[in-house]
Amino acid sequence: MDKLLVTVSQAAVTQAERAIEACHRCSDRAEIPFSRVLHSFRRHYREDEVEYILPVLAQCPTCCGDVDENTVVQVKQNPSA
Repeated sequence: MDKLLVTVSQAAVTQAERAIEACHRCSDRAEIPFSRVLHSFRRHYREDEVEYILPVLAQCPTCCGDVDENTVVQVKQNPSA
C-alpha cells in the first residue's frame, strides 16, 4: 500500500517538539519515532497510511540535536506541563 505524504506546518513541528523530552542520542529511554508524536496531534488518517514531511527539523530539548520524522525520541510523561 502506498502511503500518503503529509507536510506539516512549522507550528505542528514546534507543538510536537514540546512533547518530547530527549532523543536517542541523549536518552536510552527513547523508543518512539518523532512521526508518531506528530501523528498524535494530527489524527486525520491512520498512522500506517501516512508519512510526514517536516518543513524544518525539530530540535531535541536535551542535547539540541536535529530531530527528523524518523528520529527515535522519548516523550514527556506529562506533555502539557
